[in-house]
Amino acid sequence: MVKAWCDALLHVFYPSLCYGCNNELIQGDQFVCLQCQTEMGRTQFESIRNNPVEKLFWGRADIPFAASTFYYIDNTPLQQIIHHIKYRQEKELGIHMGEIMGVHGSGLFTSFETDLCIPMPLHPKKEYKRGYNQASLLCEGIFKQTGISYNEKALVRNENTRTQTKKSRIERWENVATVFDITEPSIIKDKHLIVVDDVITTGASTEACVNTLMQHGAKTVGIYSLAFTL
Repeated sequence: MVKAWCDALLHVFYPSLCYGCNNELIQGDQFVCLQCQTEMGRTQFESIRNNPVEKLFWGRADIPFAASTFYYIDNTPLQQIIHHIKYRQEKELGIHMGEIMGVHGSGLFTSFETDLCIPMPLHPKKEYKRGYNQASLLCEGIFKQTGISYNEKALVRNENTRTQTKKSRIERWENVATVFDITEPSIIKDKHLIVVDDVITTGASTEACVNTLMQHGAKTVGIYSLAFTL
């Protein structure tokens, strides 16, 4: 009774707000309100072969599948959510979004006998400055939902690439083609892996990750992201 009263009092002075629209959450909602959830643009790609994410990597990387849970569109709740995760230290929100990925991707993981998730690495300096890797938070959420473990040390970024924003597709590929490395090949050897990232745009960094993992002995490498840029 006392705890319930205290929780109610805290809610009056410190209401829980939706990370998508900043409106107050109603009881039962967690992190994101129902309205924003309906506006987040589910792709259904987890159950669609030859979906647009897979087609992005045709001829570029040998993958068994690629999928994204949501479309990434500017000025939408999902853009705000990803901004909170990456730049406002909202780690629990990142884990929560990873759990959503786990719910929608569980059948896909089972079909491809996934052994391990590999988060897209940040450069150590950037990760130190931010305090965490947002892709690792997504992997933690996937693990909580599916039990599939992840390793954030197996694949590393060994140099800080220049910004990709104004580069062409070829320039983006050249910018990241050789920046990833494996710390312990035994971790990935003969394993079915998934590279996990927050947003896939051109796919240049993801392609480089997949090819690095395959060159060092991975059996298969799939791709799964929170969002895919239209």
